[in-house]
Amino acid sequence: MITQSSTPVATRGAVTVPRVRTIVVLAVLSFAIFTASAQAHTGTATAACKSVTFHWTKFAASGSANNGLNTPTWTVVFTPTGGAAVTSGGQVSFAGSSFSLTVTIPGGNGSVIASSAWTSSQTRDHDANSFTKHLTISDCPVIVPGPPPPPPAPPASPAISTTASAGVTLGGAIHDTAVLSGGSAATGTITFGLYLSSDTACSNVLDTGSVAVNGDGSYDSPAVTPPTAGAYQWVATYSGDAHNHGAATACNDPAEQTTIATQLVRASCVPSPVVLRGLAAKVRRSLSVHVTALGVKSVTFYLDGRKLKTVTKAKNQRYAIKVSARRLGYGRHRVQAKVTLRNATCATATAAGAFVKVKPVIVRRPQFTG
Repeated sequence: MITQSSTPVATRGAVTVPRVRTIVVLAVLSFAIFTASAQAHTGTATAACKSVTFHWTKFAASGSANNGLNTPTWTVVFTPTGGAAVTSGGQVSFAGSSFSLTVTIPGGNGSVIASSAWTSSQTRDHDANSFTKHLTISDCPVIVPGPPPPPPAPPASPAISTTASAGVTLGGAIHDTAVLSGGSAATGTITFGLYLSSDTACSNVLDTGSVAVNGDGSYDSPAVTPPTAGAYQWVATYSGDAHNHGAATACNDPAEQTTIATQLVRASCVPSPVVLRGLAAKVRRSLSVHVTALGVKSVTFYLDGRKLKTVTKAKNQRYAIKVSARRLGYGRHRVQAKVTLRNATCATATAAGAFVKVKPVIVRRPQFTG
């Protein structure tokens, strides 16, 4: 507001000259205050192939309104060339002064309307605004989906057949053989179970063993040595895999029966004759004795009941030893050979002989006189 007033001034002669005082009063206090919140919050959007990105700026980074958050809503309407419009939308939430959000849209060319709006209650400083952006998308290839993959082939139904090994006497080992056929690159395992033949339900397994499967073929079970004689049977089970159904043989299958007979009594031992050779009737210093190596594994020699040595390697088809008589007393002495045979039905055999140690002949020198 501008106010003008006149007051008397000095007089020169008869003329009075008035002085004009101009007073300028600035009374716009309530209109001169502009805060940062007076700047409208803004937003923009850009479009690219298969996406639209929103950019919100000038949101206050401080304030307590709206729980300290900025929560604008957004909408995207994409109309592909020659197609129907596709609409998507939502709301974002952020505390800072700027924020970006990328929205995925279908591929292909077309037009886009990207808009966003927020009320005063959706910002930290109660400043509302909105924007709408018209965009286009070009040079965006349309991906034509290929034909769906063919459905997976149904699992194969392989067959399994088995044959038990022949019966053995007690102490012998038995096994089962399974043949897998009709599979589709079969993997997994075949598990073999051993049961008594009297167990007609195959409910009490006595032993089990598994082998890995690598396609169709023949598979032997691990060997089993039953502890008692009797009749036994096998059951083989194929586990199956992602491409093959499982399969199993039946309990009480005649091809899966095997018998463990009572152990046979060994035949009486009829050893080959063993002869101690090299003995002399009379010995002064030493003698060499031997046993022929045929059918012999080793020989232990004794002199007068005292062990001399065990010979385990034959030389020149003989097991031999040299016996010294130098420290023996004069008279009769006995040499014995205990032989371990290679014949499984005969463990050992014995041969012996004797000699006499005699005194050496004393030759007296002739005496000369004269």
